Amino acid sequence: MVALICQGNRIVQRLVVESPDRLLAKQLILALSNLLPIGCLKVLTYNDTYESKYNLLGGPLDIDIPLDANVLVLRIHAEEPALAANGSLESCRIQVRRRPIPNPRHPRLLDRYKQLLLDSEVHHTVLDATIRSTREHWVSKAKLIYQMSRQKEITPSLNITNVFNVVRGCSEQDRDVLTFWQEGLSKVYKESVIATIHQLPH
Repeated sequence: MVALICQGNRIVQRLVVESPDRLLAKQLILALSNLLPIGCLKVLTYNDTYESKYNLLGGPLDIDIPLDANVLVLRIHAEEPALAANGSLESCRIQVRRRPIPNPRHPRLLDRYKQLLLDSEVHHTVLDATIRSTREHWVSKAKLIYQMSRQKEITPSLNITNVFNVVRGCSEQDRDVLTFWQEGLSKVYKESVIATIHQLPH
């Protein structure tokens, strides 16, 4: 499972699942969507053509993906169709068909997800709860980074790099993940932060 979300030292931001079976593609996409904040998801579980506006997309085996698209492409098929028909991915074989460009930064969230997903002793209900808790924890970090970075408007001397170092458990290596997750913050939340900052004394 780690290979599905962690490629080239980054949490994949755009993924295509190829499958002749719409249900299989949908099941895998929904499983992977649990790793990201809801606001970051742009999902189309199955479509005959590639559309870059979606970051989780399912499609047929012959879906035409532009060569310059920085995307992780997976192919899934069922080795035991009876189990797959019940919505289980346990009998499925997943192949990595294409990898995105590697990123030199190694986010800590990547290590956390690897730790969770590779631990065979963790029961699936515990795994679900822990992934949800981890996701919410990093959403909180993204909110804090957003609040602090927006203050640059009234504090021009604020160094954004220092912002990442101030937040506990974060560093410059987490910038890409937290920047991406900030995109998933609600419009209402962002507007409330900006309104509060504008009320602060300059």
